[in-house]
Amino acid sequence: MKRTSPRHQTTDNPYTASDKKSITGHSEGLTSEARRLLAESVSPNTVRAMRADLRIYHQAGGQLPATETQIANYLSSQNALGKKPATLSRYANSLHMWHRYMNLPSPVKTMAVRSVLRGINKTRDRRQASAPALRLRELHTLLDALDRHSLHGLRDSALFALCFYGAFRRSEIVAMELDDIEWRPQGITITLHQSKTNKGGRIETKSIMRAPSDTRYCAVTLLEEWLRASGIQGKAVFRGINIKGDLHSDGLSAHTVYLRMKQGLEKAGLLEKGYSPHSFRAGFITEAHLRGKSDIQIKRISGHRSQETFERYIRIADDFEDSAGDFFSLDK
Repeated sequence: MKRTSPRHQTTDNPYTASDKKSITGHSEGLTSEARRLLAESVSPNTVRAMRADLRIYHQAGGQLPATETQIANYLSSQNALGKKPATLSRYANSLHMWHRYMNLPSPVKTMAVRSVLRGINKTRDRRQASAPALRLRELHTLLDALDRHSLHGLRDSALFALCFYGAFRRSEIVAMELDDIEWRPQGITITLHQSKTNKGGRIETKSIMRAPSDTRYCAVTLLEEWLRASGIQGKAVFRGINIKGDLHSDGLSAHTVYLRMKQGLEKAGLLEKGYSPHSFRAGFITEAHLRGKSDIQIKRISGHRSQETFERYIRIADDFEDSAGDFFSLDK
C-alpha cells in the first residue's frame, strides 16, 4: 500500500481494521514481543469505542489529520446538537489518541480546543442522568417474577443476583468463565482479569458470601442451581439458550443482559422505574452504604479506586433518607 506523508493523508479511518493493527502500525523497528505488548496495551473495547467516535467525526465531514480549528468547530457543532459534555470529551480524546498513534502532534491539547471544552462544561448542566439504584427490595421483586423451573429463569436469576452482590459491570459478568470461580465454604471468589478501570490486566477479585440457609435469595445458591441445571463444564458461565432449550457455546453479549433484564422488569412491574444493568451496581453500593458498611468494605467488591467516583454511585432514595439532621433530642 502506498504510504503517504502525514500532511497528505486521506480521511481513511485507521480503526476500520479488524484488530489492533491500526493503532500499532507505527511500530517499525520494534521486536515481535514489543509489538505484542504494544497491542495488549489497548483493549478491544477501547478500539471499538475509538473507531465509533472517529466514524462520527468523518460523517460530520471531519478530516484527519485535523487542525485545532477543525476540531474546535466540530466539538462546537456537536455541542449544538445536544451531545453530552462527557460524550464530547470522549470524542476529543479519541481524536487526540489517533494523532498520538500516528506520531503526530495532537491539536486537541491546544489552547483553542481546550478552551472550547471548558466553555461547553461551563454552559451546560454537567449532571448526567445516572442509572437509578435497584435496591435489595426491588431485586427480590425482580427475582420473584422469574420462572426458575426453566433454564432461562435459572440463568437470569443467577445472573441478576450476581450482578447485584458482586457489583458487576455488564462487560465483567459476561466475560466470567467457570475457571474464574473459586469455591469456598463461606462463598465464592471470582477473579476478574480485566475491567473498565483496569486495562492493564491487574488481577482483581470479588468475594461473594453464601447467605444463611433461611435467606430468601442467595447469589451463590442460585449460581449453583444454574450450573447444575445447565451442565456447563467450562468457559463462559452465562450463555444464550435457543428456542429448543439448547445452550450456546459462546457467552452472552452485554446487550443481551440488558434485554433479559428489561423482560424481567416488565414481568415484575418495575419497567417504568428506568432501571438498567448498571442499576445492580449502584443498588449494591447504595444498599451497603445505608446498612453501615464502610467505604473500604464496599470498594473491595465494587473495585473502585477513586473515592469521588465511588461516592457518585450512592443513590439515596429520597431527600430525607439517611439524613444527617435526624437528631432532635438533647440526649446523646
